[in-house]
Amino acid sequence: MKETSFPPSADVSSALGVESLSPEERIAIKRRLLYQRLRQVDALASRMVILPDGRRMFLRFTTAHRIEHMVHLVSFVLLAVTGLLQRFSYLSWVAYVASVLGGLEKLRAVHRVAAIALALTSVYHVWEILDIWFVKREKGPMWPRLQDFKDLWQNVKYNLGLASRRPQYDRFSIEEKMEYWALLWGTLLMGVTGLMMWWAEEVTRVLPGWLIPVARALHGWEAVLAVLAILTWHMYHVMVRTRNTSIFTGYMTEEEMKHEHPKEYQRILRAYTLRRKIWRELLRLAEEEEALRQERMQSQVQA
Repeated sequence: MKETSFPPSADVSSALGVESLSPEERIAIKRRLLYQRLRQVDALASRMVILPDGRRMFLRFTTAHRIEHMVHLVSFVLLAVTGLLQRFSYLSWVAYVASVLGGLEKLRAVHRVAAIALALTSVYHVWEILDIWFVKREKGPMWPRLQDFKDLWQNVKYNLGLASRRPQYDRFSIEEKMEYWALLWGTLLMGVTGLMMWWAEEVTRVLPGWLIPVARALHGWEAVLAVLAILTWHMYHVMVRTRNTSIFTGYMTEEEMKHEHPKEYQRILRAYTLRRKIWRELLRLAEEEEALRQERMQSQVQA
C-alpha cells in the first residue's frame, strides 16, 4: 500500500475546489473520498488482530490459502512416495515395499488421483493469479522486484559476516519467492511430462516416439530434485530456522512479524492508524451533517 498522509478537512476542500458547493454537497464529496480511501487501507489494516489480552497477531494466510496448501502438501507427498517407488522399482527393497503397499498398479492409480488433485489446486492458483493481474490490476506479492536482488546480496553479505544487518523483508523474502517460482516451474514440467506418459499412445500419434522416454527421464529426475528441495531447503527455512507455522495457523506473532517481515509489519501499522483516522473523520462529518440538518429545521420553524 502506498503511504499517503491524511489531509485536514480544509485542505481537502481546497484541493478539490469545492468551496462554491453547498455544505451538504461538500460533505457528500468528502464522505465518498473517505470511503474510497477506507476500502484501500482496510484489507491491509485488517491483517492485524488485537487479542483480549492486548497481544497483536498478524494474518499471513487466509483459510483458502491454508486449504490450498494442505491439498498441495498431501498430493505432493502421495505423488513423491508412489512416484519414487515406481521410479526405483528395479531395486529389490523398493520392489518389496511396493508389493507390501499393493503393487505397482495400485501405486500407479493412487499416483494419478494425487496428480489430479494437484492439477486442480494448480488451476485454482492460476485463477488467483489472473484475478490479481486483470481484476485487481496488480503484479502480486510474488512478482520479482529489483529490491529482491538487493536483499539477496545483503543476505549473502550478512551470512558471510560482511554486514551487521539482515535484509528488511516485506510480505515475502527472496528465499520464499525463489522457492515459489521453482515450484511453479517444477509443477508445469511434471504436469506436461506426466500427461505425456499417461497418454503416451495419443501423444506419439502427433509427436515423435522418442519424446516419451525423454519425458520419463525428465519426470523422474525432476521428482527426485523436488523431494530433495523440500527435505532440505523448504524444511530447513520453514521448520528449522524460523519454525514458521503460519501456513497452518494463518497467523504470526508480533515478534515474528518484526523479525521476518519488518516492512510489511510497518505497512500494516500505518494502515491501521490511517483507518482509525478515516473513521474519526467520517464520524465528524456525520455530526456536521446532523448539525446542518438541525439548523435547517430550526430555520424552517422560524420561517
